[in-house]
Amino acid sequence: MSVPESATRRAADLQAELRRHAHRYHVLDDPEITDAEYDDLFAELTTLEGKYPELSTVDSPTQRVGAQPLEKFEQVQHLQPMLSLANARSGDDLEVWDARNRRLLESQGLGDLAFGYVTEPKIDGLAISLVYEAGVFVRGATRGNGVVGEDVTANLRTIGSIPLRLHTTEPPPLVEVRGEVYLPLAAFARLNEARAAAGQSTFANPRNAAAGSIRQLDQGIAAGRPLDLWCYGVGFAEGLEINDHHGALDWLRSVGFRVHPDAAPQATLAAVEESCRQWELRRADLDFDIDGVVIKVDQIVIQRALGAVAHDPRWAIAYKFAPTTATTRLRSIEINLGRTGVLTPFAVLDPVVVGGVTVERATLHNEDDIRRKDLRIGDEVIVQRAGDVIPQVVGPLVQRRTGAEVPWSMPERCPSCDSPVVRSGDEVAVRCPNRSCPDQIVESIRHFVSKSAMDIEGVGDEIVQRLHDMGLVKDVADLYDLHEHRDDLVQLEGWSTKRKRVSKGEVVETEIVGTKHTDNVLRSIAESRRQPFARVMFALGIRHVGAVTARSLVAAFPSLEALEAATPEEIAVVPGIGPVVAEAVVQYLADERNQGTLIKLRRHGLRFVEEAPTPTGGPLEGKTFVLTGSLASSTRPEAAARIVSLGGRVTASVSSATDYVVAGENPGSKLGKAEALGVAVLDEAAFLGLIEASQGDEEQLRLVP
Repeated sequence: MSVPESATRRAADLQAELRRHAHRYHVLDDPEITDAEYDDLFAELTTLEGKYPELSTVDSPTQRVGAQPLEKFEQVQHLQPMLSLANARSGDDLEVWDARNRRLLESQGLGDLAFGYVTEPKIDGLAISLVYEAGVFVRGATRGNGVVGEDVTANLRTIGSIPLRLHTTEPPPLVEVRGEVYLPLAAFARLNEARAAAGQSTFANPRNAAAGSIRQLDQGIAAGRPLDLWCYGVGFAEGLEINDHHGALDWLRSVGFRVHPDAAPQATLAAVEESCRQWELRRADLDFDIDGVVIKVDQIVIQRALGAVAHDPRWAIAYKFAPTTATTRLRSIEINLGRTGVLTPFAVLDPVVVGGVTVERATLHNEDDIRRKDLRIGDEVIVQRAGDVIPQVVGPLVQRRTGAEVPWSMPERCPSCDSPVVRSGDEVAVRCPNRSCPDQIVESIRHFVSKSAMDIEGVGDEIVQRLHDMGLVKDVADLYDLHEHRDDLVQLEGWSTKRKRVSKGEVVETEIVGTKHTDNVLRSIAESRRQPFARVMFALGIRHVGAVTARSLVAAFPSLEALEAATPEEIAVVPGIGPVVAEAVVQYLADERNQGTLIKLRRHGLRFVEEAPTPTGGPLEGKTFVLTGSLASSTRPEAAARIVSLGGRVTASVSSATDYVVAGENPGSKLGKAEALGVAVLDEAAFLGLIEASQGDEEQLRLVP
């Protein structure tokens, strides 16, 4: 089949437009269109390339994911060796390095040449090489031994910030770009939480997670992890003239790569040392791991004159920060009980300073992690601040054991409610099955009031515990009754003040009254009723349902009634959901205690319906549909989406205001109610005919099937 010229032009335009939008999103963090608009363009290109496979080029945005799993990684030789760096740990070390370089230049008669430096963060990730031929990404490899690495092209294609084609009309014939693949700290935390919840082992640190993701034989796994890239240099190149390192960074930015904005030229060694100090101060504020600063001589001619020794270039050095590990004594292992009932062990340590912060507690993830590391109470252990934020126990110093150390095991009963704990199948997580467990309830309330959920100000962790201990808040719905317990609230520290009434110079009465803080908290609770349905769904604390997942659920099921009526299979097909999340949602909604809480929350006026925008035209405008039973041509959420796209409205229950009930196989009681009310009932064929008619002749909508 010959490809029409119009299709060729459209495919080229779509590819260029998608590349530009991806660059603005992943590299510039400045998107011009919504995710939905991007998805529409992507879907159009996918359809076009599916119809005309000749249009699918290796650098098309559709080629980021989709290859079959690899059987193994092929070895690839780097066009130019990827050298390691020597280390400096103080300003004195930097001065020694600089003096040695200047002596070498003098010995070559180049002592009079002026040169500067460039400082940039030393990202603690996985070094990779990206090769472009005529501007198209053709190969990516790990550093390996510096000369030979592993071909991980397929996995690197899944990283949105790596351009599949350089953003230039005059690309060099051949260029090798160097960079560091990493996992942002927030993404690392979410990944480990998800793995722990799914019963999988957790990663020790973001670097291991990034390396493990890039070295997956199945690129679908790599694509599912939020990897990113900072580029820091150009290796081998043909047809590319660059005079200095900061010029190379500017070129990389101009052709579409992420280069850290604070990588900067420095005129003097004193400026270099100050830059290193500033990076160390801001280290804990970054969303990625760094373990130092890389200092490079800026001018390429000086770099070539200095050359390399063994495996290290003389013209570059890594200024390493103070260690983020320390040793201390593991005094005990305690349990933290989460809102979903998971028992999470944590280490109680002798206080120790790690990376400038005193650490007394550290995460231990789960029982399997403790057994794998062979941790025992009384051990001398290595403690690390992962990402300089989350303290964790790396492992024991086995050689220092005295024999008095005691192995630990997970308690068989919940430390909060004494219920027998359970561990399902191959899951790592151990859970308390009692939904009335006090600690679970407290944690669920803390989650509910948090800023990312209902955003109720003034109700912190300690206040939640006090309110629960006082019997005022037994579940999240009780928060909305607190205005009736004002006299009890003033008993809380900081929530009341004494007011004295004086008559003729004598105090005749002392009254305890609420402060402005009490009024502000009650007002914040009342205002939280206006939070949208998606925030409420997230706040409920359903297992596996984070903020993004909650938005996906609400987009597919715009009311709680619709979600309650959905089957696990219908929920599972929603993008980003899947069977595990779907089952968790169904179980939550079926739980009798949760049903009682939802009834009370509805009574208090929380939003359990997505506020959809008023239709602005469309052939189905003003028509209300109810779907019941299973459809052969699509899922119910997909059918609902088609109705909404044409201006119609979908509700969960049948009433006299319903225009059509669409009845598939095995319809429920809604069919009988529709017949009793005289509402028009469409079988699947009639429904599809109505949809088709609505897309063509609007007059057909006046016909009653």
